Amino acid sequence: MKYLFTVLFIGFIPTLVMANCYSIRDSDLKNNCLAMDKNNSSYCYSIQNNDMKNYCLAKIQQSRSYCYSIKNSDMKNECLSVVR
Repeated sequence: MKYLFTVLFIGFIPTLVMANCYSIRDSDLKNNCLAMDKNNSSYCYSIQNNDMKNYCLAKIQQSRSYCYSIKNSDMKNECLSVVR
């Protein structure tokens, strides 16, 4: 369930247009928000959850190779469908 929430949250971040990433308490979600908002992969490297980190890197760098490193199958499929 946590992964489903994470995948959904990651998918909605671009639509939030930085509602204020700094107000997000969870550091992984905050760094993901900042990475998406600033289009800067350095924030992805601060994410502790490896699946989230790889998803973030795949999306920012537009590289599907990161998707294949994701262990959670739902998140991997989501990543592969988003990154072309």
